[in-house]
Amino acid sequence: HEKRIGAELEQLIIDIRRIGPPGDTVTFGELFDDDDAQNYYEALVGTLKCAKKRGIIKFQGQMLLKGVHDNVTISIADGAGGSQSTKSAQQKPETESSSATPTAKSTKKVE
Repeated sequence: HEKRIGAELEQLIIDIRRIGPPGDTVTFGELFDDDDAQNYYEALVGTLKCAKKRGIIKFQGQMLLKGVHDNVTISIADGAGGSQSTKSAQQKPETESSSATPTAKSTKKVE
């Protein structure tokens, strides 16, 4: 299981650079709609959450949902673009705001 996660995190960096404009950024919509990414990742949103938790990527919010967050920019964190990025980027992610982000499975009303 950990090998698959490591492989997906390495591939995520490659895909962000391949899909996005020159540089280390891509929008969630661009990444989500990419045919190669759709075929590769078992659960793209889960991979993104894991990469953010490990400090490999940065994006605003805690979870990204198709449609609602298509224009959210995902960027590769400083120092996370090398071949050892999944092992060396074990730092804590940026502090999130305390506002709750509703999930796709949530049936409760967020106030």
